[in-house]
Amino acid sequence: MTGAGARAWLPPFLAGALLLVFCWWRLWFLCDDAFIAFRYVGNAYDGHGLVWNPAPWQPVEGYSCFLWVVTLLLAWLGTGLPPPLTANGLALACALGTLWLLSRWLVRAGARPVATWLVVLATAGSATFATWASSGLETAMFGLFAVGWTLAVLAAGPQPNAAALRRVALWAALAMLTRPDGALLGLATLPLLLRVFASGASRWWQAGLALWPLLLPVAHLGWRFWYYGEWLPNTYYAKVVAAWPESGLRYLYCFACEHGVLAWGLLALLWLGRAALRGADLLQLFGRAAPAALATATWLAYVVYYSLMIGGDHFAWRPFAHLLPLLFASAWWLLRELGGGEALRSGLLAAFAVVATVPGWWLELRFERAPAEGYVRAGAALPAPLDGLVAGYDRCRAWLRLRFVALPRSLHAHSCEQLRRLLPERRPGQVAGLVAGGRGVYRTVAAGVVAWSLADVDIVDEVGLNDWVVARSAAVTAPLPFAAAALAPAFAAVDADRDGRLGSAEIAVLAPLVRLDQTGVLLAPATWASLLLALCDGNRDGGLDRGEFAAAAELLRDPRHMAHERTPPPGYVEALRPNVLLRDGRFVLDPAVPELTDRQLVEIETGYRASAGRRR
Repeated sequence: MTGAGARAWLPPFLAGALLLVFCWWRLWFLCDDAFIAFRYVGNAYDGHGLVWNPAPWQPVEGYSCFLWVVTLLLAWLGTGLPPPLTANGLALACALGTLWLLSRWLVRAGARPVATWLVVLATAGSATFATWASSGLETAMFGLFAVGWTLAVLAAGPQPNAAALRRVALWAALAMLTRPDGALLGLATLPLLLRVFASGASRWWQAGLALWPLLLPVAHLGWRFWYYGEWLPNTYYAKVVAAWPESGLRYLYCFACEHGVLAWGLLALLWLGRAALRGADLLQLFGRAAPAALATATWLAYVVYYSLMIGGDHFAWRPFAHLLPLLFASAWWLLRELGGGEALRSGLLAAFAVVATVPGWWLELRFERAPAEGYVRAGAALPAPLDGLVAGYDRCRAWLRLRFVALPRSLHAHSCEQLRRLLPERRPGQVAGLVAGGRGVYRTVAAGVVAWSLADVDIVDEVGLNDWVVARSAAVTAPLPFAAAALAPAFAAVDADRDGRLGSAEIAVLAPLVRLDQTGVLLAPATWASLLLALCDGNRDGGLDRGEFAAAAELLRDPRHMAHERTPPPGYVEALRPNVLLRDGRFVLDPAVPELTDRQLVEIETGYRASAGRRR
C-alpha cells in the first residue's frame, strides 16, 4: 500500500485523537492508589532506591508496574516535574498510541473507511477507555502493549516468520515489564515459535533468537528476587487471599452490561454457527484464523482468571479497559465474516458502538451527581416497564459496592481530591514537632496521597499492600456484628405505617439507627436505602419485608473487602510505635510515644518476618 492508501488511517486516527483528548479532559482524575507508585518514585529520586520506607526498613515491592515507575522517574529526572504533573500526560500518550496502532491495523486488514472511523471513534469515545487514559496508574501503558501484542499476533498471519515473532515477543516483554499480568502474553507467544518452525519461513536458530525480547522481563524477575527477595510483587500476597468467583462473575456481568459484550457474544455465536454449517470454515480456526484463535484464547484465559481467582478489581473495569479496542475491532471482523451489504454491516457496527458506549456515559453522569457515594441504582431513573431490565445489574453492582469492588471513577476522584486538599504537596517538615533526622511513623489504611506527601515519615500500610508482614498475615477481617435477630426491634421501630415492610424513606431512617457504617461502607442514608432495595427487594414492590430484611442483614456480615482483607498480626503495628497523628486537619508528633531506633526497627521486622514463616 502506497501513497494516499498508505495514509488512509490518518484521518480517522486524528479524529479519534481529538475525541479522546476531549473525553480525557472531561474525565481527568488522579486516584489515591497512583500515589503509592509515586512514593516509590519519590524515594528513588531522593536516592533511597525503589522502596516504600528508606533503610533500615527492608525493601518491599508494593507497586506492580515496574516499567511505569521507571518511566515516571525518568520523566522527573528529565523535566524536573514530579509524577502528579506528568503521569496523566504519559497515560494519554499511551492511549493515543493504542488508537494509532488500531487505526493502522484496521486499514491494513482491509476495513472500509466507514468501519475504520466507527471502530476508532467508538474506542476513543468509550467512557471506560477515556477514564483509564488518566488516573495516574499504569493502565493505559499496559493497554498499549496488550493491544500491540494482539495486533502483532494477528498481523503475523498463519505462517509467521522470525521477524513477526520478534515483534510479538517485544510487545509481550513490554507488557510483562509493565504488569505481572503480561506474563500471560509471554506464555502465549511461545506457540508462535512452533508455527514459525512449521512454516519453514525461518531457520530454527533464527526463530529462537527472535524471542530475545523475553529476556528483558526474565532479567527483571531476577532483579526483583535479588532486590526484594520475592518472585511476585508484595501486592499479590496482600490482595489474593482466596479465589473469589462470587465477586468476579458479578464484576464481569456488570462490565458486560455496560459495554455491549452480550451483543458481541451474539455476533460471535452467529459466526461460530455459520462456521459449523460450513465445515471448511470451521477448519480455518486451525489455519487462516489460527492467530485470531490464539489471541482470543489468551484474552479469554485472562478474563477467566480475573473473574474466578481475583474477583474483579477495586476499580471499575480497569483490568478490562484494554479489551475495548479489541472488542470493537473484532465486532467489525465478525460482521465482515458474516457477510451482507456494506451499508448493513456499517449500520450494525454503528448500533453496536452505541450499545457499547452510551450506558457507560449515562452511568458516569449519574455517579458524578453523588461522587462520595460510589453507587447509583440505574433502575430508579427508568420507567416501570424498563427498570426490571436492569434489576440484575443493580443487584450485582450493589453487592460489589458493599465489598469495595468496581468503585467508579467519581468516587476515586472525590476521595483523592479531599486528601490533596489536606496535603497539596510533597515535602518534608509537614509534621509539627518532628525534627529533621527524627523518625516519624504513621499508620494508615489509605496509603497513597498521605505516603507521597509526607516524604520524611515512615508509613505503616495496615492493609499490607506495602508491608511484607501484613501481606502474609494469617489475620483476616472477621465477620461484622450484624444479625437479623438484633435488627428485628429496629425493623419494628421504623416501620411507621405498620405494613410489615420498610420503604425507601424508612430504610433511610434505619441506616443511622443501626449504624450501618460499621460495615466500613460510608454512605448517605438515602444511598443505603437504594442499595439495600437493589440487593434484596426480590419482588420489586419498593420495600423490604422481614424476610428480605433478614437477607440484607446477613449480606452485611460478609467480611470480604477487595484489597482490604489482611489485618496486621497482633502487636505488630504497636511495636513500630506510630507517633504521627492527624489532629484537627494537621499532622503532629505525639511526644508521649518514644521514638523507634534503627536497631529496634530491624529487630521488629526480622522477628515478625520470621514468625510469618519466612526469613530473608
